[in-house]
Amino acid sequence: MQINIPFLNERTPQTVLKMINFEASQLSLPESRELMLGALGAYGVLQAIAQVFAHSLLGSVIYGLLSAGFVYGATYGLLRLVKEDAKFQQTATAIAVIGGIAALAYIILHGLFGIALPPPLPTEKLLRFLLFPILVWTAFMYAFLFRHTSMRPVPAFFAGALYVLVVEVIFSAVCR
Repeated sequence: MQINIPFLNERTPQTVLKMINFEASQLSLPESRELMLGALGAYGVLQAIAQVFAHSLLGSVIYGLLSAGFVYGATYGLLRLVKEDAKFQQTATAIAVIGGIAALAYIILHGLFGIALPPPLPTEKLLRFLLFPILVWTAFMYAFLFRHTSMRPVPAFFAGALYVLVVEVIFSAVCR
């Protein structure tokens, strides 16, 4: 039995690159349950890896699972609230991909600065300083994606900022 995952389609990576540049919305992504679940799985794994540098292994795994579950559940609830259920798979896929890219950027930054620099230097403060623009970009990306689900700009930005706040601040503090 062959499983067809549209990520191998030429259109999906191009759409992701266009989304990063705010040129395309999630509605250009293929509507695929397998792609959504794969993106959420990759998002959870990348979030867990990003947390393993400063947290325990068990806490990092729980963080990854909570983050992916939150993205799935909150996106489903939010889109039901605004009566845009039809856009759920594409929106959840896009949010997971963008969040995974942000987590990957943090992993790379931590690899470059957190591991390469000697311990007496304040590498954790440097990493937080470098992570802030990534978090702001992520919030704006989420707002951009929510804006394409027929939300007004202010509620879309509030929802995007709330996603970043819950995942990066609350879950990170709880899952030590």
